[in-house]
Amino acid sequence: MIVAGAGGHALELLDILISQGMTENLYFFDGLNPISVFQDKYPVLKTMDQVKAKFLEDPRFILGTGNPKVRAMFFEDFTKAGGILFSVKGTGIAYSNFAFNNDADIFNLCFIGANTKIGKGSLINTGAQIHHEVKIGKFSEINPGAILLGKVEVGDFCSIGANATILPKVKIGNYVTVGAGSVVTHNVPDGVTVLGMPAKKILESKD
Repeated sequence: MIVAGAGGHALELLDILISQGMTENLYFFDGLNPISVFQDKYPVLKTMDQVKAKFLEDPRFILGTGNPKVRAMFFEDFTKAGGILFSVKGTGIAYSNFAFNNDADIFNLCFIGANTKIGKGSLINTGAQIHHEVKIGKFSEINPGAILLGKVEVGDFCSIGANATILPKVKIGNYVTVGAGSVVTHNVPDGVTVLGMPAKKILESKD
């Protein structure tokens, strides 16, 4: 299995894989930085030709970065190379029987409520709370300790900052960044950054 990425996020991901006994024939991929071994043990692949060769043995890959755009890029490139996305589920998760989140990574100690829907390639990071009937689009990042209360909707390619709180029924558009610690009380349109308590727009994306 290949982890797509070999930075800080991959460090935390590796601990989950070790705790679940999933490190046999484990490789990491980093085509930019001059490293050949990750954590002094795991080989680092450098080219897509190497990735394709490993996929003949095991087609599974994990998204080893938190950045929404980079996650989507890796997903597209690795899928084209013959890979199959493998989604990680950490330990200590309070997980409803009525949640629909098979294609999302969910790290340790999260709460995932009833009738929640989380899109392909999204990341629910350590200690985040996703309450009842929340909908999250594809390749979005919910950072550690963030709280999404009932019936919140988050679009595609969003980043919800650490310890941010999104109040019930608030709708967040696509390509939105919510600053760490913010409290979002009103709907947020596509492509903006909001910050504060209550959160206000501070930047509009060029995307």
